Amino acid sequence: MKNNAVSILLGATAAEAEEVPPAAAATAATTPAIVRRRARVGRSDVLFVSANGIGQGHLTRQLAVARRLGGEHSAAFLTMSYSASVVQSMGFAVHFLPHHHLTGEDPVAWNARLGEEIELLLDERGSETLVYDVNFVFDGVIDVLRKRCDLKSIWIRRAMWPEHHAPYLGASVHFQTIIEPGEYAQAYETGPTRLEREKVKEVPPVLLLDPGERLERQAARAALGLPEDRTIVVLDIARASNLALTRRHREIDALLTGRGDVHVVELSSALAASPEPAGQRLGRSRFTAYPAYKFSNAWDAAIVRASYNTFHESIAGAIPTLFVPDESEDMDRQVDRARWARDRGVGLLSRLEASHGELQKAVDTVLDAQARNRLAAACQDYVLARGGWHNGAVTIADAITSSKHG
Repeated sequence: MKNNAVSILLGATAAEAEEVPPAAAATAATTPAIVRRRARVGRSDVLFVSANGIGQGHLTRQLAVARRLGGEHSAAFLTMSYSASVVQSMGFAVHFLPHHHLTGEDPVAWNARLGEEIELLLDERGSETLVYDVNFVFDGVIDVLRKRCDLKSIWIRRAMWPEHHAPYLGASVHFQTIIEPGEYAQAYETGPTRLEREKVKEVPPVLLLDPGERLERQAARAALGLPEDRTIVVLDIARASNLALTRRHREIDALLTGRGDVHVVELSSALAASPEPAGQRLGRSRFTAYPAYKFSNAWDAAIVRASYNTFHESIAGAIPTLFVPDESEDMDRQVDRARWARDRGVGLLSRLEASHGELQKAVDTVLDAQARNRLAAACQDYVLARGGWHNGAVTIADAITSSKHG
């Protein structure tokens, strides 16, 4: 492999594992092990390419598709996400390539290396399809697609982009197929992708787990050691790159603290620089789990951001939710999702600009049993009115395995 790639061969001896070079050594202690393995003989191989860094959204969406490929298809991942270890835990080969912001490389040189790494993986595995899930298409990826006209190429491109990302849409000319995962809040879409809808294949919302794959309430609470006689509220607002959200998280936590009938569950990221240990104390639990949605029947309510996965998990799973959208400049339009949920009656909304009194009222509402029942019923009614839950990951997997694209 090329310089700065952190690679460990699955099942390799120490002598066979490649040395971690200096540019990546600083991250090797905090990033997951990397694995690569050849596609099984007789299988058609798919290479998934994603970014994300400390996030998991793009990678999770690709995993949703990969786990639904038929037995005649194998899959591998090249990702810039620090969550690469979850790919390995799900049984897929993974190659971690740090972004040039992390390595300090010149962007032109880094893009050339990205293209080389992709081509090495395509050749080694005999991959016939490349599936890309990043809003911005890197030059290294474009170079590969220009060279390999026989390569099936799919861009999974969700909606709700910020307006200043509109120039990124021009890269669509390099892909044979563009697939847009469905948005429940499509009616409130104001971003630039809405003008290109005739160019894309729209599919239902995409989730890693179907709502029916979750543990039942009692089993989920038992698995996490949660009390049966408390209102369980999951709180997941804090974001390292958004101090305002972190402060709001603490403010909400203070509003929940001291309520004798409430037990707060905080989701701890294993990727945090100094993750707090998992465990419990009176009225509070903290745990790390991927995917946390597996345990979500244990929640009575959720107070979370309105990111793509979390938003659709909440509504499809009929979880009474107070959305506190991340309105950072480069984020997807979470506030539009949350507005739609509020107006449709399937969720509550509290923006960062809300006063303390307004926030307290919103928290009180999501803690009210009757209000929660109304929210859950509205979510169920909405999903049923759409014909029930259908996972777009199945549709995308079918598009990958079919002989034609577009």
